[in-house]
Amino acid sequence: MVRAQVEFDGRAGPVCPSQLTAPILHKLLNFPPIQPLIWGGKGVGSQGDGTAQLLCKGPEEQSKVFELCEAELGMSCMPLTIHGSDE
Repeated sequence: MVRAQVEFDGRAGPVCPSQLTAPILHKLLNFPPIQPLIWGGKGVGSQGDGTAQLLCKGPEEQSKVFELCEAELGMSCMPLTIHGSDE
C-alpha cells in the first residue's frame, strides 16, 4: 500500500499538483502515533484529500487508530473488516 501511494505521488502528483498534493492525506499517512498500528495506507479514489484506506494490524489496532484519528486529527472513520475464507 505504501509503495502504491509513493508511486502515485511520484507519477501522477506532478500532473495536477493543486489537486494531488493532498496535504491532509499525507498528514494522515505519516501520522506517527498510528504507524505501529498499521501495515500501511493509501489514498482512495481520485487521491485528493477525500478518503484514505489504512490496513490495520488487527481489531484492537483498528479501534486505537479510530480513536487517534478522530481525537487528534478530527477525522471520521468507517470500519471495514474483510475476513479470510477457509478455501
